Amino acid sequence: MSAEAGSGRAYTIQPAGGTGQHTGPHETFPYPLKARVVDQDQSPVAGLPVTFTWDAMGEQALFDGVDSTVTVLTDPDGYAETPALVAGDAAGTVTFTALAEGAPPVTLQIAVAH
Repeated sequence: MSAEAGSGRAYTIQPAGGTGQHTGPHETFPYPLKARVVDQDQSPVAGLPVTFTWDAMGEQALFDGVDSTVTVLTDPDGYAETPALVAGDAAGTVTFTALAEGAPPVTLQIAVAH
């Protein structure tokens, strides 16, 4: 049974995929970033907007090659999955923050290799 978004409960965002991967400049990462939102009882939270964002100088990775921030809704199982990530010119680690109302933020990292 899913908890409804906006119920005033405290939520937790759990990394659920895509973190730790790497690719070369201008290549698409193999996997999207994925997070799961659950309530205090570890039940999935459906229909909650989750924003994935990074704040860095330069273009290390962009969603669909154009956006540094994307907001997606959690599915019935509490998962939020980003569009494809495309690496930019700069090599290095890219840290994304996943944010959702009622939940502490969580970070996910990917890397652009030389």
